[in-house]
Amino acid sequence: QPVMVTDDNFEETVLASPLPVLMYCWAPWCPTCGTVTPLIDEFAREANGKVRVAKINIDANRQTAARYNVLSVPYLFIFDNGTMQESLPGGLPKHELMMKMAHYL
Repeated sequence: QPVMVTDDNFEETVLASPLPVLMYCWAPWCPTCGTVTPLIDEFAREANGKVRVAKINIDANRQTAARYNVLSVPYLFIFDNGTMQESLPGGLPKHELMMKMAHYL
């Protein structure tokens, strides 16, 4: 299952993660997020133990959203060793997520 990220736990959950992190930014009002979320959840199950999948509601966590300039959702970030490596607007098909994350394994 994805890990829920908040402004309060962002540092320890994402930046201090021993695993590469795929962070999924979403919002309750976003219709596209409704189709992307199940793909993210499925990716999290399949990547169990290799990648940390994190989900953050940008409406409830505006500090982190502002820090990374998230102006639209869905939005994906890849973090490795505490550093943001890639920012990807929109959603990606699951096989593309796997290919992107394979680079960090």
